[in-house]
Amino acid sequence: MRHVIIGGSIAGISAAKAIRQSDPSAEVAVLSGEKTRPYYRPMIPFLINKGDIDITFEDDLEKRFGFAVAYEKAAGIDVAKKEVRLESGRNISYDRLLIATGSRAVVPAIPGIRGEAVFTLRTAQDARSIGKSAEKARSAVVLGGGLVGIKTAIALRKAGLGVTIVEKLDCILPGKFDRRGSEIISNIVEREGIRVLTGMSIVEAVRAEGELRGVRLSSGDTLDAGMLIVAAGTRPDLDAVKDTGIRTQTGIVIDENLRTSVPDIYAAGDVVEYTDLVFGRPAVSALWTNAEEMGRLAGRNMAGGKAKYEGFLSVLNSSEIFDVPVMAIGLIEPDPLSREYESLVEDNVDSYRKLVFKGSVLVGAVFINDVENAGIYTNLIRSRMQIGGLKEEAIKGSLRYINFIRTVPEQTMSA
Repeated sequence: MRHVIIGGSIAGISAAKAIRQSDPSAEVAVLSGEKTRPYYRPMIPFLINKGDIDITFEDDLEKRFGFAVAYEKAAGIDVAKKEVRLESGRNISYDRLLIATGSRAVVPAIPGIRGEAVFTLRTAQDARSIGKSAEKARSAVVLGGGLVGIKTAIALRKAGLGVTIVEKLDCILPGKFDRRGSEIISNIVEREGIRVLTGMSIVEAVRAEGELRGVRLSSGDTLDAGMLIVAAGTRPDLDAVKDTGIRTQTGIVIDENLRTSVPDIYAAGDVVEYTDLVFGRPAVSALWTNAEEMGRLAGRNMAGGKAKYEGFLSVLNSSEIFDVPVMAIGLIEPDPLSREYESLVEDNVDSYRKLVFKGSVLVGAVFINDVENAGIYTNLIRSRMQIGGLKEEAIKGSLRYINFIRTVPEQTMSA
């Protein structure tokens, strides 16, 4: 059985490992569009001002698990012949195929944005290019106040640049943290010397003889900028599935076994559209942990398994902002007019906690500077377990796994 995997990041690598573990005799080929060993993509912002650190996987995956990685990009799929066309011109046949092409950065159509000193941050090479440019620049503008934009701004600030974040919505981290959490994180960022401008956009990248000089804002103001980082979001990379008949919406549509609409073709990771466990509707996840789980289950199923994928939490953000731990999970800002949800908040001088309940079920949480036992809360949200009279313990941070053991009926424990 020959398995071909398009994509050499965590979804593809996890699938390759799972295939080999499930079927040691299987032939597995991974196609990676990047000319480097697989690496931990969430760590790429560190390469901006620490370009010499090694973020590649510790294991020699090819030797340990016995699969080949070809550093070639897929140009298309011939589903009738069961072949993947490569940009080099050669074809590679498959019995089963996994599409794990991830996502690509969205670059808005802004005059002057295409050209020197404008970057996106999706790959290790992007980060190193940003770091090299930062050595010559005095100031930078980051377009987008999401986690990628904030992490990039922090790296550039640590490199000694004057940095401004420009976010078109009225708060940073829109949809990723609640409004109060976003305000706290914004204060942390500004306290460290990064300027945050919300409620405005960039309408032009100002150039003189091709050289970037600054950006003009929707307010009419102009900011000096020796470099511009575009962190305005991502979208699934669907290029490989054009003209294949594979069903797509925002991403590739899969069933509970991670199969696409075409026989013997599976999909996993950022390119996939599937059910959000909290919202109960299709969504795209751009999260490393979700991609790892999808890839692992897809690999098992490609090797003959029947693993079912329940879905993901499309909001599952965990990071550090200038050494302050922050985390947001699930539904973090329900409609204030809705009586369906209850929010409990502890807003202290040095920490912030918020829990969102639907009846007795925890559906969302925000933690800033106090993330102890966050794994318990994540598991409660994923499992949709009713926690009854434990809400007060939950908001106080005193919830422990023992609380749930004690709620199990005695006869069940002794059975």
